[in-house]
Amino acid sequence: MKSLTISLLLALSATSYTSAQRGLKDIPDTSVEAQLKAFKLPKGAKINLFADESMISKPIHMNWDSKGRLWVVGSPLYPHIKPGQAESDQLVVLEDTDGDGVADKHTVFADNLHIPTAVLPGDGGAYVANSTDVLFLKDTDGDGVADHREVVLSGFGTEDTHHLVHTLRWGPEGMMWMNQSIYIHTHLETPYGVRRLLGGGMWSFRPETRRAEVFMKGLVNPWGHVFDKWGQSFLTDGAGSEGINFVFPKSVFLTSPGSSRVVKGLNPGQPKLCGLEILTGAHLPKEWQGAMVSPDFRGHRIPSFRLSDKGSAYLSTKGQDLVASTHRAFRPVDIKMGPDGGIYIADFYNPIIQHGEVDFRDPRRDHKHGRIWRITFPDKAAPFKKPAEMTTEELANALIFSPEGVARELATAELRTRKPADMLPALKALDLKDDLQKLRYIWATQTLNQLDLAAAKALALKGSAKAKAGALRALYYDASRTDDLVSVAESAITDPSPHVQLWAVSLLSELDSPDTVKIALKALDSGTPDSFLDFALWSICREHQARWVPPIEANNGKHSFSSQSQLLFAASAIGKPLGAEQILESLAKGTISDEATITKISQWISKIGTPQHLGKLLSLVEPAPSPSHKKAYLQAVLDASTLRKIKIPDANEKITALLDSKDDEIFASVANIAGIWKIESTRKNFELTAASTTATPARTQAALNGLISLGGKPTSEFLSRLLASPDRSLAQNVAALKAQIKVDAKLAAQQAIPLLQSITDGSDNEGIFQAFLSNTTASKQLAEALSNAKLPQPIALTGLQLANSAPSRPTALIAAIQKAGELKPMK
Repeated sequence: MKSLTISLLLALSATSYTSAQRGLKDIPDTSVEAQLKAFKLPKGAKINLFADESMISKPIHMNWDSKGRLWVVGSPLYPHIKPGQAESDQLVVLEDTDGDGVADKHTVFADNLHIPTAVLPGDGGAYVANSTDVLFLKDTDGDGVADHREVVLSGFGTEDTHHLVHTLRWGPEGMMWMNQSIYIHTHLETPYGVRRLLGGGMWSFRPETRRAEVFMKGLVNPWGHVFDKWGQSFLTDGAGSEGINFVFPKSVFLTSPGSSRVVKGLNPGQPKLCGLEILTGAHLPKEWQGAMVSPDFRGHRIPSFRLSDKGSAYLSTKGQDLVASTHRAFRPVDIKMGPDGGIYIADFYNPIIQHGEVDFRDPRRDHKHGRIWRITFPDKAAPFKKPAEMTTEELANALIFSPEGVARELATAELRTRKPADMLPALKALDLKDDLQKLRYIWATQTLNQLDLAAAKALALKGSAKAKAGALRALYYDASRTDDLVSVAESAITDPSPHVQLWAVSLLSELDSPDTVKIALKALDSGTPDSFLDFALWSICREHQARWVPPIEANNGKHSFSSQSQLLFAASAIGKPLGAEQILESLAKGTISDEATITKISQWISKIGTPQHLGKLLSLVEPAPSPSHKKAYLQAVLDASTLRKIKIPDANEKITALLDSKDDEIFASVANIAGIWKIESTRKNFELTAASTTATPARTQAALNGLISLGGKPTSEFLSRLLASPDRSLAQNVAALKAQIKVDAKLAAQQAIPLLQSITDGSDNEGIFQAFLSNTTASKQLAEALSNAKLPQPIALTGLQLANSAPSRPTALIAAIQKAGELKPMK
């Protein structure tokens, strides 16, 4: 089910909250009056009870139908069904027959459900998410009670009752959308083959064709889903902490199994959110029109968010709360605009919401109460005519021109029940004045399964940026059965809007052309893409690699991309050094000089290049035109040596020669490489540098690092000679001592005693004690060396303090320091 509990995955971050749940003793007053007194509303707003537990118990999800009735599923059974207990959860239809804002009629449409988590009226009945199945329920004899029950989708996992498939919603294009959460493993049988989703994500489903497809993957508990007026999708996460999430085809978010890369949400650090709605309609105060609202059921409130354009995605800014409550059992889990202009809130009502951390049978759980609240700004009201009662022409007008989102959504549901032969002429007869109306017309034809392809292509080519993106999304759904869309995508990929480019890549991902990746990567010509567009490009390179990789491999790295940067991006995406020889040749010729590109190439070669590729990169260090280029190349060689254990054949002389560099950073990189490769011929250079009293501390440390890596008795003997030298500063000696700890900890402990004895003021600023404390073996060796030594009390006190506060708290060393400094324990 949509998470009415903190996800086990994130349980550690919610320890204080769950502890409060376990210790809850003050059960709130269950009366409606107590809840009403606890609400805090924005200026001009009022709240009233629409329905209570006498009509619907434990509401989880709700949706309106085209007759203006509110369908609600609830689950007193939650969080589990007891052995032998009957399936008794209900689907209830609520009606306000006299228009006073209070439900005065309720009908139990179905009462034999098992933890239902979503309901969607339509197609003459209602679709219900019921544990592992999506059911279609219908009343065939007119008594208001379902007597037809059909399983339309089956195979959703049921590993966790608060992560089942949920949040059914009609999209503007006439498809059903639904989510599932982290622990569920779904294997759907469809006429088009098995469709699998082994974690969180979102599905699209067209009931009349039974085509179900995964739209995106991930999120811990994807819960609320809403479309903005341009048809873009946004999700909330009931167990994640990134607020509003912008989702697009094949996007992957946190917790998706096997994901190597994820997209981030728009509000990092925000509360965990459940349902989601956009407030629309001229009857609302201006400051609330277009606001996104989503219940924070842990915080007993409903915060709002505002979206603005940012690159290929959006910027989300948190606004004021629509409602907040001090009543600890107020649990808003769903929110919907009503056809009357009211804002309706499903209140699950429970002082206990955990089920991972609080016992299933905890007696404090409330299995009875549940309410639907209605918020209004009463100065105005929204006019509403039931789409079910509209003529063909009225329905066409409502679909295209209505300013209320809920009215258009209900009109879309009604449109699914009408004949295309009746509706298409009415839709085509409308006078469409702007791009938004044209896009709504395209959606209407798609709802009828009669997409006006010419109109969609025209808008994708010549509309405003948002209209182009919306039209490309419409084409995306029908791409597999539509020819001649490559030219449309190719035009869109060079659009100045990154958002249009993102949808062009999405469309290309559905096309069969061998040039999909080549076309998609033209988006890179506009500059460095943001994380969303970059992800889409990365994804298509990986998904379509069977189209573009074999030709490159067959032609010895020659490619048809329009630039080396495009090849670099594609090869990096799949983790192969395709075309590396050509790119390295371009570096050698100086045709690539941009520092950012050179850094990317170096990192790429470091991660996936062969020893020969790295050798070529190393050969470019000496003739490189700038120090930054040299450092990038050397860092790549160092990273490959460290992380991949690669040693370049016949490269010792080049490394040794580079030690003559006057640049300390270059010297440090070379010293590290020489040490890792065990180039014994560099030892003398390192010894001279480490022994120098005029070398910079950075250069001295680099030389010591090289000696540490070379290791062995010669290094230990050299360090001993350094420590015995009388003309060196304390800082220089401590640097040598720290190196000795890594080579011979026992000898280092003995050599540390005179250094510690020389410190009479107690200030171990060079960190001698800390160096030993960071190494368990060295700590024990120092304790043994101190057993027959004396220390000045000031430095002993410092050492004792550091040892006592160390995570390992080495008792042997503590005792040795106390004895060496003649310190008596404080009482």
